[in-house]
Amino acid sequence: MPRRSTRQRPRKTRPWPIVVAIAASLILALVAYRLLHPATPPNPTVSFSELAQALAAHDVKELHVNAGGARLVATLTAPRTISGQRATAIEANVPPRAVTLTDLQQWSTRGVRVTVDDAGPAGAVELLIQILSLVTIVGVVIYVVVRQRGAVASARFVATPPSRHLTLADVGGAREARADLSDVVTYLANPERYRALGARCPRGVLLVGPPGTGKTLLARALAGEAGCPVIVAAGSDFNEVYVGVGSRRVRQLAKRAREQAPCIVFIDEFDSLGGRRGRPNRSGEEEVTLNQLLVEMDGMEANDGVVWMAATNREDMLDPAVRRPGRFDRVVEVPLPTVVDRAEILRVHAAGRPFDPDVDLERLAQLTVGHTGADLANLLNEAAIIAVQHDCDRITNAHIEQARDKVLLGRVRSGVVVGEGERRLIAIHEAGHAIVGLVACPDDRLHKVTIEARGRSLGAAHFAPESDRHVHPRSYLEGVIAKALGGRAAELVFLGRDAVTTGAGADLVQATSIARRMVAEFGMSDEVGLISADPAAQGGPPSAQLQGEVDHAVRSLITAQARRAESIVRAHQRAVEALAAALIERDVLTAPEVHEIAGAHGVGPARLTA
Repeated sequence: MPRRSTRQRPRKTRPWPIVVAIAASLILALVAYRLLHPATPPNPTVSFSELAQALAAHDVKELHVNAGGARLVATLTAPRTISGQRATAIEANVPPRAVTLTDLQQWSTRGVRVTVDDAGPAGAVELLIQILSLVTIVGVVIYVVVRQRGAVASARFVATPPSRHLTLADVGGAREARADLSDVVTYLANPERYRALGARCPRGVLLVGPPGTGKTLLARALAGEAGCPVIVAAGSDFNEVYVGVGSRRVRQLAKRAREQAPCIVFIDEFDSLGGRRGRPNRSGEEEVTLNQLLVEMDGMEANDGVVWMAATNREDMLDPAVRRPGRFDRVVEVPLPTVVDRAEILRVHAAGRPFDPDVDLERLAQLTVGHTGADLANLLNEAAIIAVQHDCDRITNAHIEQARDKVLLGRVRSGVVVGEGERRLIAIHEAGHAIVGLVACPDDRLHKVTIEARGRSLGAAHFAPESDRHVHPRSYLEGVIAKALGGRAAELVFLGRDAVTTGAGADLVQATSIARRMVAEFGMSDEVGLISADPAAQGGPPSAQLQGEVDHAVRSLITAQARRAESIVRAHQRAVEALAAALIERDVLTAPEVHEIAGAHGVGPARLTA
């Protein structure tokens, strides 16, 4: 079907009615003030005692008292000079309601004509005008705010322009996810074929997977393939402190989608909108917003041709009602890419970039186990930036290696000054990691060993898996723990127990995390047995007894692997010392150089890596 334009012109807010209303209210207030307070030259103000003396001397022929009795205006019988000004009247301030009827009678008996302001019509009119002016200004402000909120709301859920649409050719990897979405593409492009057999399109598609695996990219590509509009929103767009705003926005989004059907509605970070109801720290407004979304998806309105898509990496946080058939009834897993997927993703991101012939994308895909599509795109972008910094017209394999080191290990901190004593200590620590890793965990390939200050560390022995793994045997996990404790073992052997340093802090975190999962999740402990300490399996937090058994088993496992690492370092002490000396001399050792030194001192067969 031909694509139709989905670009909508935003509704323009014309400012001239607002300007006219404000100007009219100000002019009205000014005219009323001038009518009630004519512009007359002010009379000089004197003290009350001076006014009293004038009254006693019969120099006042008329006395005017305002309605509140707080100001007296006296008209003199003869002009007099006050403060260099020729005046025929003077004014004095008195406390409010200080003038009594007795005072008025006394002044009248002295022949003074006394008048008092009437607080009736003039004061009422002035008060009414002030109230009307205030109401007008408040109304104008409310009108402006409402119009602005309406303009923002009208621009909030606008279909993505066709120029930003993608196709599945722009998405690398995710083969299974693309296969699951092919039905939606076919239905949106040719719905009559499905309706003839009584089939209907899935009402909602939920994309689940780790961050950076391309869930948002898939939704945009799906809309591009189907040739229909796509409205992109985020779960946080519906959360508001005002009551009823979230549900109103859901209704507005559904209305927009129906008007442009066939259409795809994509909600990113869906867990902030579709989170489990009744959980702590969840407001009633969020509950109402989710209920409105469920009602819109239930088919109470004519939603034909509208496909709801959502993406989240926290599937466990979603409300069970969200995944009921008729709502998000199809769940599409978007896992980490395999080596074939990574090669395809690299080719997609490499298109249009000049690469040197020495760049092997297939080999790079094998070396980036565990990387997401976003990670691979960032890696090639960093390589391109490094090539620009080196004034090169092509991206070489050396640039990619530098980018990989920067992403994995961090940028080199050239300003860090390390003394010779610390350099030797760091070299021994990293040499211990390398030798123990080669012996205890040979399945992971060594990438390089360095004592350069990078990122937050002063050195690193970087290992990477040789290929994609989906299950890990107990021997491999124990080897990873021993490798993590190899640095502390080298410090114990070469420096003594009293000279160990804080360099093993991050290593202990890694070792403890792996050991706890082995004991509490994978049943790899004889002390605890085949039982899971996961709260979902226990029906709540594990008991104190089980938690104590887990802690004891974790400590025993780590202790055993620490002794294993120490025994490996003692058995290959000369290899560790030679590797540390080479690090002090060269700062960075590649995998072939490490294998050559280790092999020369009897540490297993060399396992070369790129």
